[in-house]
Amino acid sequence: MTSLKLNRRSALFTIATTLVIGLAGCASLMGPRTVDISREQLLAKLSKQFPMRKTLAEVFEVEAQAPRLQLHPDTNRVASEFDIQATDRLFGRSYQGTVGVSFGMRYEAQDRSIRLNAVTIDKLAIAGLSEATQRQWTKLGAMLAQEKLQNYPIHQFKPEDLNEVDRRGYQVEDIHVTAAGLSVKLVPKP
Repeated sequence: MTSLKLNRRSALFTIATTLVIGLAGCASLMGPRTVDISREQLLAKLSKQFPMRKTLAEVFEVEAQAPRLQLHPDTNRVASEFDIQATDRLFGRSYQGTVGVSFGMRYEAQDRSIRLNAVTIDKLAIAGLSEATQRQWTKLGAMLAQEKLQNYPIHQFKPEDLNEVDRRGYQVEDIHVTAAGLSVKLVPKP
């Protein structure tokens, strides 16, 4: 009878140990995980690109200051507004104003980057311009935004940044805008 109890205990211990070891090594059984990037961290990443200086249509020198952000989880977009100063190279006139853009974000696995996606110009207000001229500038701005900002990388992970994620058997699947920042969804590798 005693040996039967010992065999049962030994069998239960072996089964329990096998289950614990098996579960500990299998990421696919653990399910998806998320990594949160706060609004402040996102703003710090974006602000590294500013002040941004560009020449538009070979006529205007434009300088954009660091953005202000609004997070819109309901549409999965980020709205950014920044002050600009544009100088007309032909006539030497300067204009000041505000530009508002909004965008989604996506992860590009090939180069491990977070990129702007579906960029739109939502607002363009330049002091001293008529409404008709501002509408024309908004159209021009929308074309330039698509050309210059669509797929613009705002952050590129170094290989070592994702080594731990890779080592644990996960990969980046998606990025969602939340009320507090961004939520990067990690899923088990197939």
